Amino acid sequence: MRYLTTDPIHIDEWHAAVVDERDGASVEFLGIVRGEEDGRPISALDYEAYEPMAERVIERLVKQARAQWPLHAVCVRHRVGRVAVGEVAVLIGVRAPHRDEAFEACRFLIDAVKQNVPIWKSAVGVDGTVTEVACAHGNTAY
Repeated sequence: MRYLTTDPIHIDEWHAAVVDERDGASVEFLGIVRGEEDGRPISALDYEAYEPMAERVIERLVKQARAQWPLHAVCVRHRVGRVAVGEVAVLIGVRAPHRDEAFEACRFLIDAVKQNVPIWKSAVGVDGTVTEVACAHGNTAY
């Protein structure tokens, strides 16, 4: 499975996926591009990734989440390329028997993706100027 995509993320695909009868909770996080970055108006974010490594790191994070919580479904999708204001840049979805484990796993995955996956972003100002945005990367222990 590929986790990175240049295509728009359609959350209805996650919603339409078959739910395991053991699941009592489905939690999702949507990262949506907002209209400002560092106090200035923007029209989009440009995401770049070292794709082979990013795919491997996300796969390890998904395996780690599945080992830590009883998850029956996991969805991680992250856009690369230009993502306009209002569009979904990242989707994390998990399904589990109970809400606590679903919330914990979802939170773990989005935090770990932001911290560990080699994805960088630049802000595209409404005037067309492009500015690099500081990333949270640092711990690559995963």
